[in-house]
Amino acid sequence: MSNIIYDDIAKQYDSLVSKDVENFRFPYSEYDLVQEIITDYVTEVKNGKKIRILDIGIGTASLYEKIIPDNLDLVGIDNSEVMLEIARLRVPNARLINFNIKKGLPEELEKECFDFIIVSYVFMHFDFEFIIYFIELFRKYLSPFGKLLIGDIMFFNEERKTKCLKEYPEIDSTNLNLHVYEDILERIEDNYDLSFMEVNQYTGIIIVEKLYQNSLQYQETLVKYNENTEKWKSTQPEKKSE
Repeated sequence: MSNIIYDDIAKQYDSLVSKDVENFRFPYSEYDLVQEIITDYVTEVKNGKKIRILDIGIGTASLYEKIIPDNLDLVGIDNSEVMLEIARLRVPNARLINFNIKKGLPEELEKECFDFIIVSYVFMHFDFEFIIYFIELFRKYLSPFGKLLIGDIMFFNEERKTKCLKEYPEIDSTNLNLHVYEDILERIEDNYDLSFMEVNQYTGIIIVEKLYQNSLQYQETLVKYNENTEKWKSTQPEKKSE
């Protein structure tokens, strides 16, 4: 979606998302839940230091009503200046940058590293090759033990995608990209550890870590990154840590 469209809907964006959540409507039906899981994951870090976060497609910064901004060193990027104007009201101490990520990242971030890079409901607007490019690009921007958190429209495999589209055929008529986790897993280099959490039939969260720094605990098909998230099924079929 272009920045012009997002500029036009910026003031109504939070309301539009809320209506999808309330009516369990595609694509944002699990928006609050995705934010809750990301929040649990980020706030689990308790090392006494500020957490460095790079939020790609930060939008109106609604996530940071759940994560206390005072505990963060936050950099947010968005292609819509109107969205960023709203975000500045929520996170006045954040560094917010108007930039199109199709061009990569701003030069001013070239030598910076982050504990978390968060990308939520962005990849549905980009093709598959961009996702692979993005994950490879952000390797150098992760701090030691840093993690890339991707929450988006995502299917675990083609079988589940086909099943979902039969149940919700209207999804296939949207202009959104319907990505599959197993396709991404096949293309990512072996020095990464990827995990997938299936939030609902068409929503998932991918966690990307450098393999040698992996800190997730695997228990068959369940990734337990927080004691209250056991209900979120995850799968790591071919790239488990030793």
